[in-house]
Amino acid sequence: MISPELEQAVVAARAAVQRERGWSMMNSVPKGVPAPSGMEAPPEYLELLRVANGGIFGRIVVFDVKTAGKMQFYADVIEGVPVRLGRESWFCFGKVNDDPLFIDRNDGSIWGFPDMGVIWWQSNVFERLSGSLDDFLVGHAFGPGYRLLSGAPEDDQWWRLLVHLERAE
Repeated sequence: MISPELEQAVVAARAAVQRERGWSMMNSVPKGVPAPSGMEAPPEYLELLRVANGGIFGRIVVFDVKTAGKMQFYADVIEGVPVRLGRESWFCFGKVNDDPLFIDRNDGSIWGFPDMGVIWWQSNVFERLSGSLDDFLVGHAFGPGYRLLSGAPEDDQWWRLLVHLERAE
């Protein structure tokens, strides 16, 4: 379920990005869209679409409705790699830097490859990052966990926006 806190963070970030040129150059907080009927995506992702049709939140990207379907190749099974995925169990909803982010279709938890400097499909570190998409976005895309997860420097424009919005210190 998408929380009022996430909805408020999205609205505030969207307004800030529209006001400040430095924040709008590499970031995007699109308006929401109706979820398309028949899209095989986790319910929380479909609910998020009504709030924001994806977005570029600094180094964290959430795929919009048109892109999400094309990016499911990230969840394909690759033989001989340390982490075995599969579209029936995983939905790729975005990325952090160049590493895909997944929703576990069974419980809605968020997973990713946090070991920076290793190509994601060669990594054997696949970790649960959050219990839900809402918690992930509130804590990482719109919260204090952004820099730790993304490795962004203190002068990162999205980080500056989060500090401005008092969502990070």
